Amino acid sequence: MTRCPLGAVLVILGATSAAGQVGDSARLPPGRIIGVFDADAGIPLEGVRIVDAFSGTYAVTTQTGTARLEFLTFRGAAAFVELRKLGYEPKQIVVSRDDTLPITETMQRLTILPQVTTTAKYRIDRDAGRWDGFEDRCRSGSGTCIRTADLEQKPAANIADFLIRAPGVTMGACSVVRGRNTECGHIAMKPTVSPSAYCLPTFFVDGIEWNPKMGPPVDLTPGRAAEGPYTPTNVKAVEVYPPERVRPLRFTGDPTCGAIVIWTK
Repeated sequence: MTRCPLGAVLVILGATSAAGQVGDSARLPPGRIIGVFDADAGIPLEGVRIVDAFSGTYAVTTQTGTARLEFLTFRGAAAFVELRKLGYEPKQIVVSRDDTLPITETMQRLTILPQVTTTAKYRIDRDAGRWDGFEDRCRSGSGTCIRTADLEQKPAANIADFLIRAPGVTMGACSVVRGRNTECGHIAMKPTVSPSAYCLPTFFVDGIEWNPKMGPPVDLTPGRAAEGPYTPTNVKAVEVYPPERVRPLRFTGDPTCGAIVIWTK
């Protein structure tokens, strides 16, 4: 009969107990390999970022266009991965936890339009305020643009988490200035009138002014779970105009305060 030393038994029991306490996302399958290639030329793509959508961690493909997927975080049976490379269309894929076969993906080059030269000067105050003028308004520098790619980076956030970083947006103080401040702890702007209290910007959804009697269309408090009617899951872009900046007449709203324009998917 072979005797096992007591110390070895304790080490084995300790290892078994620790293994039983490992979280679901840490029980990863064996390291899987992904290969990424140019969709037209078929050549391996070096320098592609393989980004874990859940954790934000990533790996970069080598000269052979490959990378190991040992860093993925699984939620249930799958992980979500985004492929990113300058000059190529980003791509999202689902990686199954149970499948261990190598993955092969292709990426499509971005279409580069020929440069157009014009002598016409853009006037944001004459802009029609439609979705097809979004990029022109963004280039004007009059407001801040939050694009689809920005929102997709943090799909679990609420819109206030993005708005608070836009110039002109602040948090309403919890002190009353002549009875005008009702924005305590909410995103707000400083109006162009005196006294300089805080005011809630006028919201527009797909170009139409939002009725404030229905409550705000988005969450107003950063750092909380998304609960508003419009969140990063159903919004494709946002425009933020501080009160002192020029904006399309369609987005005037309260002229003493700013405007926030939400474009839905």
